[in-house]
Amino acid sequence: MKRLIAGGLVLLLVASGVFLWRRNQNSLSSSQIAPADCLVYIEMPNLVQTVTRWPDTALSQILAEPSVQRFLRQPVSKIPENFQKALRSLRELRCSALFFGMTDPNYQSWVCGLQTSADEKVWRREIGNISGSLFGLTAQEFGADLHKQTGSGPSETGKIGVQTYCAKVGSWILLSRSTALLSDAILNAKMASGGLRSLKLFQECRSKIPADYDILCFVRGGPSIDLASVLRWRFHEEKPGEAARAVLAATAIDGTQLRDTIFALTDTSAAPTSPLDWPGLAMTGPTTAGYLATRVSPSKIWRWCDQLSQEWPVAETIRNYMSEVKAFGIDPRDLDELLSYAEVVVDHDPSADFLKAAFSLGVTDPAKFQHLIDQVVTEKFPDSCRKIEVASVPAYAMQLSGNASIVFGLVGHQLLIAWSGSVFAELVQRLKSHNAGLENNAQFKAMAKLVAEPTDTFVYFDAKTGFESLYNASRPMLVFGVALIPTINKYIDAMALPQTAEVSKHLSPIVLSRHRVANGVIDESVGPITAYEALAFVSAGGVAMGLLEH
Repeated sequence: MKRLIAGGLVLLLVASGVFLWRRNQNSLSSSQIAPADCLVYIEMPNLVQTVTRWPDTALSQILAEPSVQRFLRQPVSKIPENFQKALRSLRELRCSALFFGMTDPNYQSWVCGLQTSADEKVWRREIGNISGSLFGLTAQEFGADLHKQTGSGPSETGKIGVQTYCAKVGSWILLSRSTALLSDAILNAKMASGGLRSLKLFQECRSKIPADYDILCFVRGGPSIDLASVLRWRFHEEKPGEAARAVLAATAIDGTQLRDTIFALTDTSAAPTSPLDWPGLAMTGPTTAGYLATRVSPSKIWRWCDQLSQEWPVAETIRNYMSEVKAFGIDPRDLDELLSYAEVVVDHDPSADFLKAAFSLGVTDPAKFQHLIDQVVTEKFPDSCRKIEVASVPAYAMQLSGNASIVFGLVGHQLLIAWSGSVFAELVQRLKSHNAGLENNAQFKAMAKLVAEPTDTFVYFDAKTGFESLYNASRPMLVFGVALIPTINKYIDAMALPQTAEVSKHLSPIVLSRHRVANGVIDESVGPITAYEALAFVSAGGVAMGLLEH
């Protein structure tokens, strides 16, 4: 009996040890395995949860619409077979989590991790298929012998071979072309304090992002503008003593909506600012489809435009206008004290199904600013600009080209700029009557509550109204343009463009808020697609069209 009890205790201890060992292996986080010197790091920590949430999103429902499916059929059929094969292998692996880490600014040194419960036979076969499909190479297993040869020193990311390697670490399957990175990953898995999560820079950024997310992306460095390449991402800080810079972005699925939270570490000495003023809300009304309010820094805008003037005609025009202001003894830095914020109001004209925008600049010293306007108009635009009065407000009407003109004038502490006298008069009337505008809109108020109070920027856009208006207006041109360019016509069926109603019925407003914290800024955006995703779609479409034209 005693032997039986003793044997049972031994078996219990062994079983407990195995259970704890397996739990430890399965609990390895991707940020623990990923190299601490990652320049780019992307993770999807819970694919099962993400896949479960995805069908409820507005974006998923848009993609499932019949006309959208018809439109996607042709471009999807053009995806290279090797990529399709790799995607099929990923599905076979039934991954519960993914991560990707890159340690080389030239994109040569990377490690990819897949967490899977597939048995050894399956994951070996599918990892081999992925390696063969994407790189044309078989995946050699990174075993103990290679690990000892590689050593435990820092990753030799510059030495990349022609072979791909895979390694099993707990429930993770790792794939890389660098044995040094795989060796680091194995060591990180054994050390409680190893990997990217031990990096203070990553910890600082991660603390600003909510815990529940579906996709996370961490990138070191920040954007850099120069005359040679215009805009590029600078991964490594080049100036001695320069503060570290990084961006961490997380996207979460929240019912039908998506939520982006982006933290940019820009200046560790920056202090939070006061809440953003938005008096221009009084210019909004029942037909308002979009509203933007942001702080402005004319001197910063002038510096950017000066750098970009050789590559971008718009930047050159803005720089030239601001240079003209300097001729009157006003430096762009002086304008920083005269102008405090900018606002944009986008109204929808239901009768013409047209969007019209108006602008407002907050002026701290109206008398001084009016004197500056009078000087500039009198000396620089005597023939194209004339004094008028609109809604009992002194203003200027400037002829731009052809039939295009603008009307601008000071209303209290606001400089209003509109495309016509009637629009200018309507805005003045709204301001004088202290119109509640969007503040009485239940949809606006509900969306504004989903993000933090802004200190730098706030954007609201009715995606449904905006999409219907812009898409209906541009659709004939899209059909005509696609038909005229054979390389684009190969990938896109111009006659299969999605139906407006099928897309717009899933759309709702998009909101974005930027607030400053002690060591950077946080952007929050919520909507059927977020502000950044909408910008990415438009930019990617433009880039793709440009590439296909060539």
